[in-house]
Amino acid sequence: MPTKDREFVHLHVHTDHSLLDGCARVDRLCERASELGMKALSITDHGALYGLTKFFKQAEKHKIKPLLGCEIYLVFEEVLAETNEERKKQKSRHMGLLARNFTGYQNLCKIVSIAHTQGFYRNPRTDLNTLAAHSEGLIGFSGCLAAVIPQYLLEGEFDKARAAAAQFVAIFGKEYFIIELMDHGIEEQRRIIPDLLKIATEFELKVVATNDVHYVDNTDWEPHDSLLCIQTGAKVDDVKRMRYDAQQFYLKSREEMELAFKEVPQSITNTSAVAEMCEVELPFGVDHYPVYKRSIEIKSNADNVNFERILDLYVAAKNEVRSRDGETTITLSSSERDTLKENGLYLFELCKAGLKERYGTDYNSCRANWDQATKKDQRYCEQLEYEIAIIAGTGFVDYFLIVWDFINWAREQLIPVGPGRGSGAGCIVAYVLKITDIDPLSFGLLFERMLNLERVSPPDFDVDFCMRRRDEVVNYVREKYGEDRVANIITFGTFGAKMVVRDLARVNNIEYSEANKLAKMIPDELNISLDESVKKSPELQQELRQNTVAQSIIKQGRVIEGMVRNTGKHACGVIIADQDITNLVPVTLQEGDLTIQYPKGPAEDLGLLKMDFLGLKTLTVLDDAQINIRQTQTLPSFDIEKVPLNDSATFDLLNSGRTVGVFQLESGGMQQLCRQIGLGSFEEIIALIALYRPGPMQFIPQFIQGKKDPSTVKIPHPLLKDLVEETYGVLVYQEQVMQAAQIIAGYTLGGADILRRAMGKKEQKVMDAQKQVFIDGAKKRNSIDVKTAEEIFALLEKFAEYGFNKSHSAAYAMLSYRTAFLKANYPVEFMAAVLTSEQGNADKIANFLEECKYMKVPVLGPDVNASGKTFTPVIESNEGSIRFGLAAIKGVGEGAAELIISEKKDSGAYESFSDFMLRCSEKSINKRVMEALIKTGAFDSLGQDRAHLLSNLDAELAESTVRREDLRKKQPSLFEDFDLGCGIAEEDNSAENRLVTDKMSITEKLQYEKEMLGFYISGHPMDSYAGLDVAIDSFADIEAANRDFSDRQTYRLGGIISNVQTKYTRKGSRQFAVFNLATRNQTYELIMFPDAYAKNGARIEEGKLALIHGTTNRRDGELSLTAHDIFDLESSIPRIIQRINFILHPKASAPEFLQTLRGVIDAEYNNCRDGDHTNGHSSEVAVSFLIDNQIIETNSSNALKIAINGSNYKALRQHPTVAGIRVEAFPMQAIDDRKAWEKRRSS
Repeated sequence: MPTKDREFVHLHVHTDHSLLDGCARVDRLCERASELGMKALSITDHGALYGLTKFFKQAEKHKIKPLLGCEIYLVFEEVLAETNEERKKQKSRHMGLLARNFTGYQNLCKIVSIAHTQGFYRNPRTDLNTLAAHSEGLIGFSGCLAAVIPQYLLEGEFDKARAAAAQFVAIFGKEYFIIELMDHGIEEQRRIIPDLLKIATEFELKVVATNDVHYVDNTDWEPHDSLLCIQTGAKVDDVKRMRYDAQQFYLKSREEMELAFKEVPQSITNTSAVAEMCEVELPFGVDHYPVYKRSIEIKSNADNVNFERILDLYVAAKNEVRSRDGETTITLSSSERDTLKENGLYLFELCKAGLKERYGTDYNSCRANWDQATKKDQRYCEQLEYEIAIIAGTGFVDYFLIVWDFINWAREQLIPVGPGRGSGAGCIVAYVLKITDIDPLSFGLLFERMLNLERVSPPDFDVDFCMRRRDEVVNYVREKYGEDRVANIITFGTFGAKMVVRDLARVNNIEYSEANKLAKMIPDELNISLDESVKKSPELQQELRQNTVAQSIIKQGRVIEGMVRNTGKHACGVIIADQDITNLVPVTLQEGDLTIQYPKGPAEDLGLLKMDFLGLKTLTVLDDAQINIRQTQTLPSFDIEKVPLNDSATFDLLNSGRTVGVFQLESGGMQQLCRQIGLGSFEEIIALIALYRPGPMQFIPQFIQGKKDPSTVKIPHPLLKDLVEETYGVLVYQEQVMQAAQIIAGYTLGGADILRRAMGKKEQKVMDAQKQVFIDGAKKRNSIDVKTAEEIFALLEKFAEYGFNKSHSAAYAMLSYRTAFLKANYPVEFMAAVLTSEQGNADKIANFLEECKYMKVPVLGPDVNASGKTFTPVIESNEGSIRFGLAAIKGVGEGAAELIISEKKDSGAYESFSDFMLRCSEKSINKRVMEALIKTGAFDSLGQDRAHLLSNLDAELAESTVRREDLRKKQPSLFEDFDLGCGIAEEDNSAENRLVTDKMSITEKLQYEKEMLGFYISGHPMDSYAGLDVAIDSFADIEAANRDFSDRQTYRLGGIISNVQTKYTRKGSRQFAVFNLATRNQTYELIMFPDAYAKNGARIEEGKLALIHGTTNRRDGELSLTAHDIFDLESSIPRIIQRINFILHPKASAPEFLQTLRGVIDAEYNNCRDGDHTNGHSSEVAVSFLIDNQIIETNSSNALKIAINGSNYKALRQHPTVAGIRVEAFPMQAIDDRKAWEKRRSS
């Protein structure tokens, strides 16, 4: 690496966080600066500090001094106008600022924050008063061509430029206002240099050379130009668009800058002098947690005696650790104790009350009569005291009170709160405060996993709230701690590989089809880069070899990918500070909410408290289901949090694998695992969730075998027998690793947490040191020899790498159990809540509707008189069904649904379509909503056909308008009371004389229903093949397949294709597909591997009626289906059906059926392809009669053959004289999908 350049520093640099025109990714920028040997580098993004902390850390990583700044948008007037109309007249100019020290950094944050929150008009603007008020610690620059002074000079207004310079000198001081020279080969820049030098001389100002860096390398000008088009919605070929007039806005070397400014050499060396003025250290690691605010009226009983003893517990525990580590011991002074008591005593009293409610233990009574207290009560009290001691001593009392406060408020407002997640579930203080809802002592959860004296890191409670009401809790926190101290967290959207290809193609006028083709060659892998895509996709490699346009797109894309494209708001993260947040970080507005400009990591590093207020849909489902149950089952006090954890129906459901809708357990793999394990306790659900992850999945067979055959359980060491019995010899949890270290080697649980962490993160130095500690401890505590201790250590190391946090798993398991309980015991109410939660998501709705079908829970279509806004459970005569919600219809929406329901509630049921129109068509129920309701059958119960209503909708709308106007005037209708002599008016406007149309066909109904509801109400596309499918399909449902089919057996299925997903193999990046096939009775998930996909991929079409030939695969007792061939179902039936026997009632209509059959056969005969009028079709037709419950078959000619298809078959099958049908299909040829080497080996 070159020697650090002492001569030149870039002071005007834009990163990709200059969202409009910055094309310099921070890592590439710092890497290039390091290659050029630069000792320092600035960041001066447009109007924002989004990238400042990332730049700071990258610069330090490359041993470059980071200069922190911003190019602000300055209105060169004292104050910004109040209104946008007035602001439109004010011109915003550019001005560069750099922070000299931390005060300057704070003022930079203030200026930028005020611009974003108060001065935004097209861009975040600052006025002179704000600049002057916050100028301390800042360096100001005269700026680029868009700045105040250069603009005056370009306009020939030297005196104004001079006056502006004087004003800036007054604001910054002459030492800290710098004249900036630029030369990108642009004539205007060169023209004003003499005047800039003249001003600098007059005011004795430093002159620096800058290059207004917007991209890294000199070849990046083209992707930069494309980026400008992407961000402004323009095309590269557009004449009138934003563009740069030169190609020199890159990170130049000192030599290049010296050449450009050889006549002003001091402008090069002065940059180094400016860099030396800047010494900003960001206060990473300094806490700025807020203090809990208790209402004045809340008083706590001052139990000083017991709290003093608790503080003594902390001192003793702390000194034990310090003594072990060879450090001096500590004491707590009276003032320190008083400080800890300020909120500590209040926390103590809250915990006492919670202990009484949760465990029935009276702390005060227990402590007053310790010897008479039960062992359980003593255990609860001692654990509580220990945890409060550690929480208080480590300074987290306020943190616990803050979390308790907003959760307590939420519960008081009846906002559903989750049972907790993460290591906090191991804390009894959290449990008694109802921060969590998992009893840590009952499930063996460890407080030290969250907080201990050996590794003091802030506890982190991620709190789940009902999705619908989460924002209410966030607003409560804002009000309590101050609007200026609470903010959301920003997020940055970046250019992914597919996105950048599509964007570049668009701005370069490449046809959509070509752009789409190129983008689809990028593998569907999360965060895949363009370079990785080229390596993995043979199609893309081939395209790049022959397509120069594709080469250009990928070349430019490599520069742009990974850059920041836009900003957003973190879904759940909120920052709380102990002071005005802009003292520490800059803010902006996102969706109207105050939002910090840094992402969550740097914000936490700067000592701000981050809280995750998660909106969890499952809690909304649980709450809706609970409300449904209270209403339908007359159980007004039903509480899901109080259901027993040993419900047999719940475990039966879990063990059946029917876990669609069950939290965390609904994937195919989880369903399979539920069936394999045979869950019998809540603890096993905890283990299941912990095991089903990459890594620990390898231990699942051992776990299952140990459960089914206890004799196979392998105990790592006799001392660990009790510890691993719960998990059948497998160390599933991180807590088990910690406890094993405690049992074997005498670790404290805090010390064991350090060991666990080192093992999990493979911190070799720490592990090497800990290994000897473990060996020595094992010898000292249990006389275990070195070899055995090393073996145990190696075993713990193996499991620690994969072990899961039991506290987290237990919290998830609670939600899993509760959702399973509801599905098992209240299926209608639960599934109605599940469907409601997915309104607007057609794919998920379809999946859950399929599950309702399997559960035999009918889902009724929408009805304007019977439907609610959401999916509604209906219980009648102990039979349950779910009515489709009006708001769930595509194109209707919540507002329209509420109006329809409200009108019905206020004025009664709708009596006819005309009545509905009269009452609703004026109330924001527009034509599009009407059409959606008609198409989905919401008016079917009113007695008119859907096609008729659609055809006459415009006439109905017109008439309802006239009738409403008449009613307003309190006049009878003109058409009722006046005879115009010719009858035309009455005939054209009465409901009885609308356009006459054919009834809507079943096919059209099904198409509309699928489109707008996501499922079929009036039937199924496979209904035309009812009876034929029995012969065609190898099995009727998945249960039959599981029962009758083994590995690699051939099957055949007919159905409709949906949910097609095209993917790539990891090795070789070959395409394959996963899709669903829906028969009349079952939906199957199928996979088509690359070889078959290469031949059949083009036939996999969404919504296609298809015939699938494939093989079964059985692994670990579970069956999956592989598709080998796909055919069109309709054209395949004649080749499949061998014989069809129509069984008739001996009715008078039988001859009519025979005549119809004869007509079909004749038509086939006349349409025969070979021209010799010989019926060559292979499906034999027979006729039988059902007489006295016996089937009597007639003698049929072998010439009676027919090419059966969906249309003619349905017409014959639906004839009233048909009693039944027997269908025989040709057997299918077995598929041999073995590899060539497998076939050779078996031959």
